[in-house]
Amino acid sequence: QAFTALVDFAHTPNSLRRALETVRALTTGRVIAVFGCAGLRDVEKRTLMGHIAAELADITLLTAEDPRTEDLNAIIQTTAQAMREKGATETPPEADIQNIPAFLRIPDRGRAIYRAAQLARSGDILIILGKGHEQSMCFGEIEYPWDDREAVRLALNGQPLLSLPTAR
Repeated sequence: QAFTALVDFAHTPNSLRRALETVRALTTGRVIAVFGCAGLRDVEKRTLMGHIAAELADITLLTAEDPRTEDLNAIIQTTAQAMREKGATETPPEADIQNIPAFLRIPDRGRAIYRAAQLARSGDILIILGKGHEQSMCFGEIEYPWDDREAVRLALNGQPLLSLPTAR
């Protein structure tokens, strides 16, 4: 493909900022970020991470990252509100991006990564954040097999990884 795709473990405000600053410096194209915020963890970081993404990414796809027993849509809503506060425009998942910074809500991580790959074009950097090397994702009290690297490989070959409960 004509763009770069990266997977990173960044899952805190500081690590998100560092990762996005790094990829921003590496491209003259767009930065497309896919991330979520974990459930039952530091709620305040959701707002901080939304602010950071609005500042440093051109397109952000908000998605699942270990929601545990929390409502995934409520987690995404908090981050989305923070992005709006910093001037990002929400775009429907299937629509063309008209304004930057923009964000999309796609709760299923496999579909979010797939959509991000569809949006990427020559010179862009697509960065998938939050899970990195981890091999599972927690929904409720169940750990489901998950690998961001495999999801990216499939997305680059034209299909989403649909193994999480949100894919049903």
